[in-house]
Amino acid sequence: MKILHIIRNPHDKTPIEIAKAQGREHDVALLLMHDAVYMDPGMKAFACKDDAEARRVTAHECVGYDRIVKMIFEYDRVVSW
Repeated sequence: MKILHIIRNPHDKTPIEIAKAQGREHDVALLLMHDAVYMDPGMKAFACKDDAEARRVTAHECVGYDRIVKMIFEYDRVVSW
Protein backbone atom coordinates (compact mmCIF):
# COMPACT_ATOMS: atom_id res chain seq x y z
CA MET A 1 0.00 0.00 0.00
CA LYS A 2 1.18 3.54 -0.75
CA ILE A 3 0.72 6.04 2.08
CA LEU A 4 1.31 9.80 1.89
CA HIS A 5 1.68 11.82 5.09
CA ILE A 6 1.15 15.56 4.72
CA ILE A 7 2.95 17.29 7.57
CA ARG A 8 2.65 20.97 8.49
CA ASN A 9 3.99 21.19 12.05
CA PRO A 10 7.76 20.68 12.39
CA HIS A 11 7.53 20.27 16.17
CA ASP A 12 5.25 17.21 16.14
CA LYS A 13 7.43 14.09 15.91
CA THR A 14 4.51 11.64 16.01
CA PRO A 15 3.85 11.71 12.24
CA ILE A 16 7.48 10.86 11.51
CA GLU A 17 7.48 7.97 13.98
CA ILE A 18 4.27 6.57 12.50
CA ALA A 19 5.49 7.01 8.91
CA LYS A 20 8.76 5.22 9.69
CA ALA A 21 6.88 2.34 11.32
CA GLN A 22 4.54 2.07 8.34
CA GLY A 23 7.54 2.24 6.01
CA ARG A 24 8.63 -1.21 7.14
CA GLU A 25 5.65 -2.74 5.32
CA HIS A 26 4.39 -0.04 2.94
CA ASP A 27 5.61 2.52 0.43
CA VAL A 28 5.50 5.70 2.52
CA ALA A 29 6.30 9.29 1.54
CA LEU A 30 6.12 12.60 3.34
CA LEU A 31 4.89 15.89 1.93
CA LEU A 32 6.21 18.78 3.99
CA MET A 33 4.16 21.96 3.95
CA HIS A 34 4.45 25.33 5.72
CA ASP A 35 7.15 25.31 8.43
CA ALA A 36 7.55 21.53 8.18
CA VAL A 37 9.87 22.15 5.21
CA TYR A 38 12.55 22.83 7.87
CA MET A 39 12.39 19.19 9.03
CA ASP A 40 14.91 16.47 8.25
CA PRO A 41 12.70 13.38 8.62
CA GLY A 42 15.33 10.85 7.55
CA MET A 43 13.11 9.28 4.90
CA LYS A 44 11.65 10.01 1.46
CA ALA A 45 10.22 13.52 1.67
CA PHE A 46 8.91 16.12 -0.73
CA ALA A 47 8.46 19.80 0.07
CA CYS A 48 5.87 22.21 -1.23
CA LYS A 49 7.84 24.35 -3.66
CA ASP A 50 6.25 27.66 -2.64
CA ASP A 51 6.76 26.98 1.08
CA ALA A 52 10.38 25.90 0.59
CA GLU A 53 11.19 28.92 -1.58
CA ALA A 54 9.56 31.31 0.89
CA ARG A 55 11.73 29.86 3.66
CA ARG A 56 14.84 29.42 1.48
CA VAL A 57 14.98 25.68 2.14
CA THR A 58 16.70 23.50 -0.47
CA ALA A 59 17.10 20.18 1.39
CA HIS A 60 14.14 18.36 -0.19
CA GLU A 61 12.76 17.56 -3.61
CA CYS A 62 10.28 20.36 -4.22
CA VAL A 63 6.90 19.85 -5.86
CA GLY A 64 4.38 22.40 -7.10
CA TYR A 65 0.68 22.42 -6.39
CA ASP A 66 -0.16 20.52 -9.58
CA ARG A 67 2.17 17.67 -8.52
CA ILE A 68 0.74 17.74 -4.98
CA VAL A 69 -2.75 17.15 -6.35
CA LYS A 70 -1.47 14.24 -8.45
CA MET A 71 0.29 12.75 -5.42
CA ILE A 72 -2.91 12.83 -3.40
CA PHE A 73 -4.57 10.67 -6.03
CA GLU A 74 -1.55 8.39 -6.63
CA TYR A 75 -1.39 7.18 -3.02
CA ASP A 76 -3.85 4.70 -1.55
CA ARG A 77 -4.02 6.54 1.78
CA VAL A 78 -3.39 10.19 2.59
CA VAL A 79 -2.95 11.36 6.17
CA SER A 80 -2.85 15.07 6.98
CA TRP A 81 -1.23 16.14 10.24
